[in-house]
Amino acid sequence: MDKDRFYKQAVEALTGSLNLHLGLQHCLQFMSKVIPGDVLSVHLWDENLCSLRIIASADVSSSRACDIIIPIEEDFRYIPRWEQTIDVKTVNDYQDDPISGKVQEHLKSIYGNHSYSHMISRIKIGDQRICDIALLARGENRFTSLHTELFSSLNSPFGIAVSNSIKHLEIKKMHENLLKENQHLKHKIAGINRVDVIGCTTGLKQTMRQVEAIALTDAPVLILGETGVGKDVIANEIQTLSTRKDAPFIRVNCGAIPENLIDSELFGHEKGAFTGAIERQIGRFERAHKGTLFLDEIGELSKQAQVRLLRVLQNGEMERVGSNSTIKVDVRIIAATNRSLDKMVENNTFRADLYYRLCLFPITVPPLRERLEDIPLFANHFIAQCCNKLHLPTPKIALGEIANLQSYHWPGNVRELSNVIERAVISCQEAELTFSTVEVRHTPYLLSTQQDPETMFYTLDEINKNHIEKVLLFTKGKIQGSNGAAELLDINPHTLRSRIKKLGIQVKTLH
Repeated sequence: MDKDRFYKQAVEALTGSLNLHLGLQHCLQFMSKVIPGDVLSVHLWDENLCSLRIIASADVSSSRACDIIIPIEEDFRYIPRWEQTIDVKTVNDYQDDPISGKVQEHLKSIYGNHSYSHMISRIKIGDQRICDIALLARGENRFTSLHTELFSSLNSPFGIAVSNSIKHLEIKKMHENLLKENQHLKHKIAGINRVDVIGCTTGLKQTMRQVEAIALTDAPVLILGETGVGKDVIANEIQTLSTRKDAPFIRVNCGAIPENLIDSELFGHEKGAFTGAIERQIGRFERAHKGTLFLDEIGELSKQAQVRLLRVLQNGEMERVGSNSTIKVDVRIIAATNRSLDKMVENNTFRADLYYRLCLFPITVPPLRERLEDIPLFANHFIAQCCNKLHLPTPKIALGEIANLQSYHWPGNVRELSNVIERAVISCQEAELTFSTVEVRHTPYLLSTQQDPETMFYTLDEINKNHIEKVLLFTKGKIQGSNGAAELLDINPHTLRSRIKKLGIQVKTLH
């Protein structure tokens, strides 16, 4: 066989697999027709250990990745560094070369107790030594100068194949380590973000039954309830109980994203799709693929975004802004709102077809005033949480103060209760914990103290307006920043400004 044909067919056999040991086997199966050969192996020189490492070997019927370490005594250290001008060293009698003898000794356990002739090719890329390739043939004086010439022609492809294989194994190992680390972080984050559902056996008993019924399905869920009742906690519980619990859980506050950016945030965009789109961006839907997307304040979505969302719910398809390519996504939708979507449908501000898609299984979270039996549980939970965060001793609740909390009707619901308790803990200064300073006994929800409190109430908008005005008075008109109204209400400043405008609240900055 001429040298060019030999080279072509040997390279095709060697590069036919990503696994180095399989490539060696295929290459040996071909070469053994032209050159005597029973074993082909790859050796690395480990300078730190003063050892050879056999990382792959093959015969014509089998192959294996391995890690055989062959220690080299001090007297033999010069041997792996043979002269720079020699590409291939032929050892027709292993006793003439101590290193070949050691290699043969270590291969006995795999290929049997045989004597071999050895032909070793030193593989380099530039000045960098990559490895040694050893071809072993049973018996003595098996190799000729022609065999040496043919074998040496494969130095370059052997070097590329071994380098690629080593890089491939490194990347594979890094990928496995990243997967393990990712799994570890997921469990750690899940533990940090795990929020106990307070009142799951009392005031939220019926709600939790609904959660358990829907969690294991992939059906969309619509969570309804006033501001601050804990709709996000219910969404988190659905995810925790679902079959997608180990998949991404992406949260989006639709009211916190400007209308002109909501499409880009949810569905992504291509480079150049609009001014400022300097690179492709993956949207929240793609990030949530195989997982769950929690759309909080879904009533704030623009009409255009509603159309795109409906398409995802119907067909599992979407397009990035500025692209005509359809992307398949598998995402479960959990939506939440404190607004009356049915009235928005009547007013043509929310699409009816989207509403009926989302409203397949609505879950209404009752306000705190309808589950007053949960207040002692919330009080103990928030006190412990606050003391742990601020490194304060846990105070004792003064006699009658739980009843004081239960006498208030909490327009801000659980979020307002949390703020009240945190302020009380900070100000109690190791005394018994009381809530008289926060004036929880007044009832701002009544239209008039002269009217029947059982039947005369403000609307939700009026309650929200009353509460926001109260907070703005407390913050002296400050909306954003530390101790601003947005922080106290635990709401995005942009959303708060939008609601202030909608409710017709006059903001006066006081000095």
